[in-house]
Parts: sequence; structure tokens; C-alpha cells
Amino acid sequence: MDIKASLEKSKKRKLKWLPYVTLSIVFILVIYLIQHKEPNLYFDELRLATVQKGDLELSVSGYGQLRSKFRRQITTGFSAQVAEVVHLPGSRVEKETIILRLSNPELEQQLNRERLALGRQKANLEALKLSQRNDELTTQGEITLLHSELESARLREQAERQLVKKGIVSALDHKSSQLRVSQLEQRLAFSKQRFEQQKALHVRRVQIEQELLSEYQLSYLAAQEAVEQLQVRAGISGMLQELHVDQGQTIERGQLLALVGSEKHLLADLMVPERDASQILIGQKGVINTFSGYVDARVTRIVPVVREGRIEIEMELLGELPANARPALTIEGKIVTTVKHEALFVQTPQAASAHKSAQLFVFNRANYSLVQKKFQFGSMAGNVIEILSDAQVGDQVVVSDIDEIKHLKTVPIKN
Repeated sequence: MDIKASLEKSKKRKLKWLPYVTLSIVFILVIYLIQHKEPNLYFDELRLATVQKGDLELSVSGYGQLRSKFRRQITTGFSAQVAEVVHLPGSRVEKETIILRLSNPELEQQLNRERLALGRQKANLEALKLSQRNDELTTQGEITLLHSELESARLREQAERQLVKKGIVSALDHKSSQLRVSQLEQRLAFSKQRFEQQKALHVRRVQIEQELLSEYQLSYLAAQEAVEQLQVRAGISGMLQELHVDQGQTIERGQLLALVGSEKHLLADLMVPERDASQILIGQKGVINTFSGYVDARVTRIVPVVREGRIEIEMELLGELPANARPALTIEGKIVTTVKHEALFVQTPQAASAHKSAQLFVFNRANYSLVQKKFQFGSMAGNVIEILSDAQVGDQVVVSDIDEIKHLKTVPIKN
């Protein structure tokens, strides 16, 4: 009795699992039929790319922004108060454009004092020159008078010389006349020597006064320049990029007031992945995309600091800038690192990755079918990828995603 009941229970247990087993077999059979069912692929549904041969430019891409090549940080050399803000950031300015007007009464008072001191020194110099001229004229008059007396004495001595021989004039009187001529000659020579020394002394005194005048002029110019700096000018042509003060604010010596940068002479700061930076060298060419146009560029500096996995590359822009180019504009760019000649390449398929292999379908025009083939890929260059395996120029490769047939080796195509 117990054996019979046990057999019945075992039979019921087997019947209970029978539907599940049957369902599993049916499911596996359906999957098998689906996978081995001949797909319905039409030629117009395929996206094909042709294998080409030529020069392949390998590049490194990145993003960043433009900045001014020439920048001027404006500071102040004295304490002052902002009287007026004339221009705000974003304004286009020229070299002499006034950005701020400052106020400092002490500087203006100092300028007036220096102006008066300079005027006094100029007057002193002119008075000295007039006094020296008067002394020189007096001395020249004395020399002229001595010349006259000497000529008169010489004439008298010459006349007495003849009269002495005739006994009309005594020898003593003649000796007296000769002595007077000698004395006048000595006085004249001494006066001329004193006159030359006097002129040299006058020249030196004028030089000293002119040196003092130069010092006063420098002090005046420094005070004048300080007052002129109350009108804060751009200094270069470009754009006012930053303004660090407000109207009414008191500023201290050395404080940063504003930043002006060139608008037409720009540099690009491109951030590229650290793993690709080793391929970049100074002097390599590239292209910058401002999203309104393209401009050629050249690498001028590589910043040796890693920030968030990227390295900054400075590039100088060459040629005419796009219309929207301006400082702080967000950009994209690429740097050409290598040019491979006679390289095979194709538009990058969805299943392809650089320096890896992939199974792709190649269109066989002879029997109008797709044939699966293994490709070995090299470097990527933009939207194309280098082919290292034995491919033929003109081969048409399926670049679209067709996962439903990837398990097949050959797939017929319907026209």
C-alpha cells in the first residue's frame, strides 16, 4: 500500500514539471529559428564607407577659450578716490580712452607748488645770465679802453724815439714813455686773461643753475604726471575686460584698478587630455573652431601642469580671425601631431576603436552580399580611422550598427 502511494506521488511530480520542460524546449527552438532565419536586408538600408588611401593627419583635440595676447593691468601709484567710472567691462577702448577719473587734492596742490618753484628757478637763471652779461660788457669796456691807451702810449713812444736822437726830448722822458707802454701791455694782457676766466666762471655758474632747473623740471613733471594719472587711461587698444573698483571707492597705492586686453591679437588656451599631450611639440600647427569659423594656429607653449587630467596648450592664432573671435570666447581645436603618408583609412564604424580589432561586414558587389571580415585598426583622425590589416582601396565597409546579423559570416542583400 505504501509502495503504490509512493509511485503515484512520483508520477504526479514528473507530470508537474513536464509543462516547464516543454516550454523551455519551445523557447530554445524559437530562438534558434530566429537566429538562423535569413535576414531581410536591403541595400538602401545600409550605411557604407569606402576605404581610401592618402595622407592621414593624426591630431589631438581639446577645448578651451581665447585670451588677449597683449594685456595691461592698470594699478595706481598713490591713494585716491574714484570720482567717475567712464567705461564698464566689455567696452572697446583705444590707447588714450579714459576709463576712470580719480580725485586727490594733495596731488594737485603739490603740482602747484612745483610749478611755482620751477618758475622761480627759471627767473633766477635769467637774472644770473643778465648779471653775467653786464659784467662781461663792463670788462670788455675796460679792455677796449686799455687798447686805446696802449695805442696812444705806443705812438707817443715812437715819436719821442725820433726826438731823442735830435735832442728835443730827454732820454728820461723817453724811458718814462717806454715804461708806460710796458705797463699798459701787462694790464691789457691781465684784463684779457681775467675776462676769459670770468667767462668760464659764468658758464659754470649757468651750468649749475641749469642743473638745479632740471631738478625742478623733473619734480614738476613727476607732479604733473601724477595729476594726469588721475585720468586713468586704457594704455592699449582693445577691450576693457575687468574693472575692480566702483564710483566713490577709496583706493590704496598699488591697488589693481582694471584689466585691458588686445582684441585683434589673440591666443588660444586649449585643454587636451594628459595621455595625448606627449605627442604635442612647440611649433606644431592646428585649427581653432570658434563655432562661427575656423582659424589656423601654432603651438607656442606647453604648460607643464596637469589640471583635472588635462594639460594647457597655448596656441598663437594665424591669419584673419572669425567675426565672433573675442577674449574669453569658448572654443574647440585640434593640433596636428603626425601626418602618415600612403595610409589606408575609412570613416570610423560604430564597432571600431583605435588600436583594436573588430569584425566588420564588407559589401561584395559580385554576389550582392555582405561578407564578415576582421579589421585591425590604428590611430583615429577626426571621423576616420586608420586600417592596419590587409584592406583594399575601394572596399565598402558597413559603418552602421547591425547587431542582428553580427553572428553571420555572409548575409545576402536585397536590391
